[in-house]
Amino acid sequence: MVEAASGVEVLKKLTFDADRYIVKIETKLSQAGQSLNSAKMVVGPNIGDQGVSEYTFYSVAPEGVAAVGDSVTRIQATEVEGNKESPHVKAVNGPVQWAGVGDTYFAMTLVLPQPIPGLEYRTEKYSHQVEGKIEDRLLITGYVPIPADGSPTYLFVGPKDHDQLEATAAQISSSLGHQVDLGKLIDYGWTGRITKPLAAPILWSIKHLNRLTGSYGIAIIIFTIIIYMLFFPLKWRSSKSMRKAQKLAPRMKELQEKIKGLKQNDPRLKDLQMEQLRLMKEGNPLGGCLPLLIQMPFLISLYIAITISIDFRQSPFLWLTDLSAADPIRLLPILMAGSMLVLQLITPAPSADPLQRKMMAVIMPIMMLYILWSAPAGLLVYWLVGNLVGFGQQMLINRLLKSQDDEEPQPPEKGKADSRPKKKLGEARPSQA
Repeated sequence: MVEAASGVEVLKKLTFDADRYIVKIETKLSQAGQSLNSAKMVVGPNIGDQGVSEYTFYSVAPEGVAAVGDSVTRIQATEVEGNKESPHVKAVNGPVQWAGVGDTYFAMTLVLPQPIPGLEYRTEKYSHQVEGKIEDRLLITGYVPIPADGSPTYLFVGPKDHDQLEATAAQISSSLGHQVDLGKLIDYGWTGRITKPLAAPILWSIKHLNRLTGSYGIAIIIFTIIIYMLFFPLKWRSSKSMRKAQKLAPRMKELQEKIKGLKQNDPRLKDLQMEQLRLMKEGNPLGGCLPLLIQMPFLISLYIAITISIDFRQSPFLWLTDLSAADPIRLLPILMAGSMLVLQLITPAPSADPLQRKMMAVIMPIMMLYILWSAPAGLLVYWLVGNLVGFGQQMLINRLLKSQDDEEPQPPEKGKADSRPKKKLGEARPSQA
């Protein structure tokens, strides 16, 4: 193609891959018989299905994504729009290996044969209709320099699926002769270093269960039951620690009151403090909390996995039309909070104050109901089923712990008590002649 006004001759060759979401682009530019070194290719702005108003998670506007050195830079459209130095334009300085735009589930990215010194992102406004209301939104577009000497540039346009991105990156890396990591297109959040290694096997497991069951909802339920079975030893240890701390709480409170009334030079103070340390070691409530805290990275990883994975997108289950979006009738968050309340009430707690226990049992579900009111339905299915499985496990643990309490040796009968004199706590020992 020759542009009449400038006399620039453009030769562009596109090679499509039937098995991958990639296009090989070879571009040559010349003017008056002289070859030009580079050109700019526009990436975006329309990508994915962020305009589907029925699904709130799809209403996230695309962002700019660029691999700069060993890190990934994410550029929001509002950040470009509000750039004081140059409104509607923001420069990203290199070395840039790949760059493009992407939304929650899809991406359009140019992979360059060699790093470039930088690129620009620009924005423009458009009108978007949500539930009958017109909103002003921003589109973001990347202006990426590409070589114009016929060197291959690869364009990826497709879903941000972990396995697909890994396979595509391996193919492009083999062609270019250097490593390309397209997996960084997926935003694992600020906890990415922890959640990414966990999210990948979580998604792999649920995908394989889906192949067996034909439903991602059933796959999540089976996955939840398996995970809670694996975490049962932690729950057992946690409940034992909590139960022991609960039984020792009155004695701990008694010791604290006695210590308050003693002076620092009182000889009984050391004995009381030693017994307090012994009780703290024997019934440490942190021993019950720590096993549960181990599960938190896993839960966060599952939240990230369900939020970002295209596998759950538009996957129906029961009355739910989409496991990656919020429950339209908000039944799941209510059931989740209710089941969490019941589970809190039957779980041993270190506090011996019944009123305090009930307050904590009510506050936590209410707080989680507020946080997860619009969470992905898939996550709430996991949490609800986990609460139901946890309820059954806790009932079994409570019964086993009660059996252990019943088997504890009873105090000796009256008249058969040990006749040896007992030393009172804090009593001074008699001096030896």
